[in-house]
Amino acid sequence: MVKVRYLGITNPKAAFDALRPYCQAIIEMETRCRPFGTAYLVLSAAKDALDTAACHFTRDPNFFASKLPQSVSGSNEPLP
Repeated sequence: MVKVRYLGITNPKAAFDALRPYCQAIIEMETRCRPFGTAYLVLSAAKDALDTAACHFTRDPNFFASKLPQSVSGSNEPLP
C-alpha cells in the first residue's frame, strides 16, 4: 500500500483536534434549531463536511464522535 503525504498538513490528527471546538459549536447550534428545518440542515451539512474532511485526512471515520465510557465486563450497573 502506498503512503500518501499531504503537503501543508503534516499532522492531520492534531490539525483536526484543533477543530473540535468548532464541531461542538455546530452541534450546539443544531440543538437550538427546529429538527430538519432549513437552519438545522445547513448546520448539518457543515458538520458533515467537517466529518468528511477529517475522515479523508486522518482515515478515522469517527474522528469527531464522542468517546463514550466503556462498561466494565460483567457489570450490570448503569453508567454515571
